[in-house]
Amino acid sequence: MQYVRSLNKAVTTAANILLCVMVVVTCIDVVGRYFFSAPLLGAHEIITLAMGIMIYLGMPLVTASREHLIVDLAGSLLSPKGKRIQQIIVNSIAALTFTLFSYLLLFHGFGLAEDLIASEDLEVDQAPIAYIMAVMCFLTIFVFLYQVSCTTKDKKSDYSKSPGSRP
Repeated sequence: MQYVRSLNKAVTTAANILLCVMVVVTCIDVVGRYFFSAPLLGAHEIITLAMGIMIYLGMPLVTASREHLIVDLAGSLLSPKGKRIQQIIVNSIAALTFTLFSYLLLFHGFGLAEDLIASEDLEVDQAPIAYIMAVMCFLTIFVFLYQVSCTTKDKKSDYSKSPGSRP
């Protein structure tokens, strides 16, 4: 469990740093653009790449805390056992979906690396970014599988209140 906490803290820290970088770059770009008529070169690229990485860094975190958007149309109609089965099915399908995402991102990264694709202004190699996104999808798979495992073992779970829900 210590490794999971350390990984969680590292991913959270990286996402926070990227958010701060995006804010600082945006502020510098806006001030430069409007007061000095000199926008920051590559600001759009930095913000775009940081946003993409930050979104993928957040996926395992949001999934682990069960704080993602949920539209539950059948929740009030299901018994506690039905809700458990629903959670097992939904989390299993999500794990399979993220398996596909990580596979596609990994091979997209291979293609980017093979073709030496880089960003326009700053010439940042895009393959490592695709690899980071694939790894984050891969971590999200483990989170979904862990939730399936916990749901299968815990027969008295109350799914009306997820671990990340607010009182």
